[in-house]
Amino acid sequence: MKKLTTLLFASASFFTFSQVDITYQVDITDYLAAGNVLDPNGIRVGGDFTTQGATVADWTPSDPTCAMTDMGNNIWSITVTYPASSIGNTQSYKFVNGDWGMNEGTDPNGTIALDGCGIDDGSGNINRQLEIPATALTLTYCWDACTQCDGSPATASLNDAVFNAMTVAPNPANDILTVNFGDAALDNVTIQLFDISGKVVLSMTTSSNEIDLNIAELQTGSYIYTVTSSEGARASGKVIKL
Repeated sequence: MKKLTTLLFASASFFTFSQVDITYQVDITDYLAAGNVLDPNGIRVGGDFTTQGATVADWTPSDPTCAMTDMGNNIWSITVTYPASSIGNTQSYKFVNGDWGMNEGTDPNGTIALDGCGIDDGSGNINRQLEIPATALTLTYCWDACTQCDGSPATASLNDAVFNAMTVAPNPANDILTVNFGDAALDNVTIQLFDISGKVVLSMTTSSNEIDLNIAELQTGSYIYTVTSSEGARASGKVIKL
């Protein structure tokens, strides 16, 4: 059932978006089993991190800030801290064995390209992408794959069936913003919309698979939305009010 919801403004409710920590982890078990050798410099990460406001160098896996930590059992990890201004931006990245030349995404016809989590940058380089969320998140991938090595999702928050089906459109929007959950089996989800100061301008719980939000009275600018399922899984992003 589709509902039309007019925003209710909450003058006393605030949420502070100061920064968000994203932990990137990669399991190289299958990579090593295929005959590859771990570089003496270990596993690194390459991406446009500085562009997104993080203190990790842009596309320079040899830089010390790009070094990942060996967690044991062939798991390597790095936690990247982003400022609130980066929430909703798209982070491009990939895992690297030592330095360029030994990295993921080298085959446009396979691996992360075919699995659906890799995007060609136009020059034949396949990169992973993540929309930076408003809350902390840990992603664990198998090397050059879109899942963990046992086939399970990288994170329950982003792979929950509700969020796999969810769309928020149009974006930018003028009068009506539609949140659609497709055919996902929906119990209750809580939708919140925040202005850039962290003030809640909408908070509602619904079991409808499609909700039209009337945002006509909102001021022009950027807003952060969060959608939380009854199981506690959460998705977030940025919307623009025209």
